[in-house]
Amino acid sequence: MAVPDEEDASLRGCKRAERGKRSEDVFPDRVPRAGVVQRHVVLQRLWLEGLQIPARLVLQNGRRPPGTCCRVRREVFEVEPTEDAEIVVSYQADIGAFCHERAAAVRAGPVAHQIAEAPDGVGRVVGDRIQDSIQCMEISVNVGNDGDTHRSRATLAKRGVVLIAAAVWIFSGALLWRTEVPSLQLAELDPRAYFSAEQLARIADYRRVTRGLLLGSLVVQGAVLAVFAWKAAGLVDAASVIFRGRIRTGVVLGALVTVALWLALLPLSGVSHWWRRRYGLSHQGYEGWLRDGAVSLAVQVVLVTLAVAAFMALATWFGRSWWLAGGPALALAGTVFLLAYPLVIQPLFNRSEPLPDRELAAKIELLAREEGVTVKSVEVTDASRQTTAANAYVAGIGPTRRVVLFDTLLDGRFSQPEILSVSAHELAHVGRRHLWKGLGWFALIVIPCVAVLARVTEHRGGLAEPAAVPLALAVAFALFVVTLPLSNAVSRRYEAEADWIALRTTDNPASFVQLERKLVLSGLADPAPPGWFSIPFATHPSAMKRIAMAEAFRYRSRAGS
Repeated sequence: MAVPDEEDASLRGCKRAERGKRSEDVFPDRVPRAGVVQRHVVLQRLWLEGLQIPARLVLQNGRRPPGTCCRVRREVFEVEPTEDAEIVVSYQADIGAFCHERAAAVRAGPVAHQIAEAPDGVGRVVGDRIQDSIQCMEISVNVGNDGDTHRSRATLAKRGVVLIAAAVWIFSGALLWRTEVPSLQLAELDPRAYFSAEQLARIADYRRVTRGLLLGSLVVQGAVLAVFAWKAAGLVDAASVIFRGRIRTGVVLGALVTVALWLALLPLSGVSHWWRRRYGLSHQGYEGWLRDGAVSLAVQVVLVTLAVAAFMALATWFGRSWWLAGGPALALAGTVFLLAYPLVIQPLFNRSEPLPDRELAAKIELLAREEGVTVKSVEVTDASRQTTAANAYVAGIGPTRRVVLFDTLLDGRFSQPEILSVSAHELAHVGRRHLWKGLGWFALIVIPCVAVLARVTEHRGGLAEPAAVPLALAVAFALFVVTLPLSNAVSRRYEAEADWIALRTTDNPASFVQLERKLVLSGLADPAPPGWFSIPFATHPSAMKRIAMAEAFRYRSRAGS
């Protein structure tokens, strides 16, 4: 930007009578839509001869624009008399020596591309007297607000998308959270009213060790995953020598981490099995226990390697936005897993057959019709190979759906009304579509978790790089632990709804109470676990809360009659 200097002022003072001529001050090039500023100055050809425009650096507004070197903002030009008769415009000048000194140490770069438009009328001068008064004035052009226009719009758009996604998440979660359980005031029951002191002491001794083993296993898994994430670069270099290709190397690392976790947990698993055998909860030998463990490891390796291969491929195809496809893909994989579980996974561990007691099967089918449920079959599995505890569950969705009873439930310890109560509970899971709702919660939890995983693995070049695979597995484990309280809270809520529907269908709270007592004793479950443990780890309401619900149902039934 050229401004009047002292020499220009003296020349104008000598020839003020001659007016009407114009000179141009020109902005530096590459300024979009910069206007040429016209000034009414009297500069004859004679006075313009011998003028050269040297550059003087001005530091201004160190924050804008970010790309300039040494915070140089612009060039300010002073008109000085020289011996050469020419006018040199700023972007045409070859800056050289002036008055035996270097006129400029640094050539100022073009104005940043973020400048949208220079203000009109900058530097407009009305008269010579005003020009004389602003000699050597530096004219600032503040484009700070315009510089971030596009960036601000992009940020607002992203925030809008996040707010919409959060609203959808909350609305969907609210719909999935709804149940048919009425508002109940459950009494605080004392376990000593339903269990003897000896039974409670035995349960406390057993659970004290199992809780320690559970917490220890979490610590061991976290430590192993942290070590693999730390040494990932060296592992990639070693594996890439044998296994060519990024995805193959990543898959090998995923399998290696899975096997290492299983080996690290093997001592704790062995202690757990010994502890269960000591308290009579299992009669399985160590050979059979190892066989089941090896089968479980094989299933885990297959699932982990498939997930790693799929995620690395998506990261390769879609770049940093791969999680937009990876999250829904993982939710879909969960649906496929539930569909295939009774056909593929369950037969690897236990054999199942239709319930041989046809009278009992007919009564269970009657309960299903009362609850409006259709199941493919009611089956019995040989769970006694692994445990003496009694249980039942629903397996599969759609065409593979079935109710499965443990054979330990039919060994004579439980009466038929009690078996019908647990069967009604499992049928309620089917009737209220708890497995499908669980898949909904799985999608709500896993999609943002995959987004977090994608963001964290960017520090290792993204999940397309094999070095990020151990870090991804470590992050996945951390997210699993963090979201465990929420997923278990959902599980406990659905279990409570299944209890309520079972009570309503059978209308036999006394059998329900006896069922809960026997389930506690058969599995040495803590009837009233401490809150610090039950909130993050309990998948079912405590036995005392379930008994309290049965008592509340009994009271409401009597009041209604």
